[in-house]
Amino acid sequence: MDIFLIIVGVMCILGVMDLVVGVSNDAVNFTNSAVGARAASRRSILIIASIGVLVGAMSSSGMMEVARKGIFRPEYFSLAELMFLFLAVMVADIILLDLYNTLGLPTSTTVSLVFELLGASLAIAFLKTETPNDAFRIINAESALKIIFGIVLSVILAFFAGMILMFLFRLVFSFKLEKTLRRFGGVFAGLSTTTVLFFVILTAMKGSTMISKDVLKWLNLHFGQIILFSFIGFSVLFQILVLSGRNVLKFVVLLGTAALAMAFASNDLVNFIGVPIASLQTHELIRSLNGDSGALAAGLAGEVPTPNLLLFLAALVMIISLFRSKKAETVTLTEVNLGSQGQTIETFQTSLAARVFVQIALGIYRPLRAILPKSLRSWIAERMKNNASEDIVRIHESDAFDLLRASVNILIASGLILIGTMQKLPLSTTFVTFMVAMGTSLADGAWQKENAIHRVSGVLTVVGGWFMTAIFASVLGGIIAVSFFYFGFAAVIGVLALTLFLVVLFAKVHGQRKATYDESVEKLVNLTNHPEKALAKTVSSISGSLILAKKAMNNVCSGYINGKKKDFKQTGRLLKNLKKTYESSISGFLTLAERHFDESEFQSIHPMTGALGYIDRISENISNILRSSSNSIDSHRTALNKDEREDLKDLRKLAEEGFELLVDSDKIPSLLEKARSKKKLKELSDIKIRIYKNQMKRIRKGESKLKSSVAYFVIVEELVDINENLMALAEDLAQVIPWAESKKRALQRSAPHIGNGKISTFPAPSAGKQKKKKKQKT
Repeated sequence: MDIFLIIVGVMCILGVMDLVVGVSNDAVNFTNSAVGARAASRRSILIIASIGVLVGAMSSSGMMEVARKGIFRPEYFSLAELMFLFLAVMVADIILLDLYNTLGLPTSTTVSLVFELLGASLAIAFLKTETPNDAFRIINAESALKIIFGIVLSVILAFFAGMILMFLFRLVFSFKLEKTLRRFGGVFAGLSTTTVLFFVILTAMKGSTMISKDVLKWLNLHFGQIILFSFIGFSVLFQILVLSGRNVLKFVVLLGTAALAMAFASNDLVNFIGVPIASLQTHELIRSLNGDSGALAAGLAGEVPTPNLLLFLAALVMIISLFRSKKAETVTLTEVNLGSQGQTIETFQTSLAARVFVQIALGIYRPLRAILPKSLRSWIAERMKNNASEDIVRIHESDAFDLLRASVNILIASGLILIGTMQKLPLSTTFVTFMVAMGTSLADGAWQKENAIHRVSGVLTVVGGWFMTAIFASVLGGIIAVSFFYFGFAAVIGVLALTLFLVVLFAKVHGQRKATYDESVEKLVNLTNHPEKALAKTVSSISGSLILAKKAMNNVCSGYINGKKKDFKQTGRLLKNLKKTYESSISGFLTLAERHFDESEFQSIHPMTGALGYIDRISENISNILRSSSNSIDSHRTALNKDEREDLKDLRKLAEEGFELLVDSDKIPSLLEKARSKKKLKELSDIKIRIYKNQMKRIRKGESKLKSSVAYFVIVEELVDINENLMALAEDLAQVIPWAESKKRALQRSAPHIGNGKISTFPAPSAGKQKKKKKQKT
């Protein structure tokens, strides 16, 4: 049995998997403009992109040589070493790209392939050679250096080109496209179409074996004249269409989508199936030459054309992945949201680096703005004024930006890649399209004070991920190759099993992240379209927060009383969720009040904000207990004795009763009555005084240590504060619930299509549970 032929078969299967995860990541490169501007329906956009993918794949044969001999010299490796090397690259590529897809981050498949090949080949070269110099002779380091140079150049150039040119085009067209397109639309569409077509000819076709060299030579010879006449002809044609009432920008965007998809398939298909094809060709060469090293070196160094049938099948897999992949939607959504003109869920948290970048940008912008004459500033402000309402952006359902920005994105990305190709600079399609989109969104006013730091943080995360791709790819490829080299086929089986496990795990994580995002979008939609639902959820979030707070308090108190830190890990997670829930609830409620409350009602929002504030204070109390408890245990303080534990349990039990009463809205009056009658306060005061007296007696008798008692007293004070905050919360909730019920009825009257339901502190059942109940009733 030819075991290496089995490995080639496994790599073909992995190649299909790599096509799926690779297309899921790279689809953002050619679909984001059309999707963001809704140039057509999702189905139409994907059909147009599929045509580009099919044509591009059939013209990519010449690019397949990169995987076989572009990074290392294959003649220095044996058959087993080459098979293990190629297999390590495939496994590393699937893991890395699927991880990025799960996180919704676009990355460069070219960079991942190059550095996986580099890491794996270098690792094996070090193992089989005697000196580092011998190992580096096997590696073609020039290709890697070109890629790194291309990364840095493309990131900087694409961002500033997008920002400057978008600003200029927006000054020309403004946001009133219905007027300005009749004047300049034909020229702009002609320029865009000419650029896109020559981008296709010189970029997507350069690796084709289906176009004769004479045709390409003729195109190069008459390049200037063809561009000039094409620009004039297209401009006249599109101006006629504009004057007849046609929207030519849609045509430009869809043509650009097909062109970028074609270029992607032509240049990047090697990233997914180049390694399996290289392994198959290498295996056939070695078997046919019977180990003749001289003939083998000549065969591997020569050109081996890729069968068109394989290219067609690869294109078919890519097209199916375009239509079926949920992760492709997630990656596209990341870029569309970062450049969106409307409201979105800001999925990236603020960071110190983002704040520094924003501060630097403001430091440059303000002096430049001050230099400009006031009349010029007023004119620019008028041209940049966008009167359109900022709707909530839902992918394929609403516009994230207009067709002008989508057209500019494609024009600049195509133009830069065209220039890079003519100058033989290795620009990355991913880097160019993403950074152009970010530059145009900044110039178009999509980054406002409310979201700028979040979006800069998102851009920095994506760009940082690109540079980390090179490191992760090299290290991961090298580690897997070394394991194959030392442990042989046992390692192959183990790594393949691990890869399958990770793919399943990433799919589960992606599903959870998508569900969380969809829930956040639903909340944002409810704030606008269903305010009574948003109000009910805000009230019910108090109950959910109280349940979390009670659990966190019990965990941290149990850990402190028993002297075990393992309970603290869950407490930290619960506190993080509490903080997130508080911020979401207060933000949502204030947005609701701004949109749907009259000025006369503003004074009535105090009990609700007060109730949410008490939840946040209770969270801070528990956080202080966690910090003091951790410090006490870490410092190996004396453990609590039986009497100390009993005293703490009394305070804890009192707080538990308060939590339980508040969670049930019908029992709130009971707690409120105790608070107003001072019975609860007196009971709390008596317990506190008793604890202090008892502890001081124990310190004097030597039963408790003074240093250990410091943390003990801090925790007692925090538990007392929790009880006091719960009583104050009862006071606010007693006002919140009837007010919220009344307000909901008012909102329902203003929107009669909305169903009825009682306001309660209990969380509403999820959509899945509601469907299940409905099915049972049926």
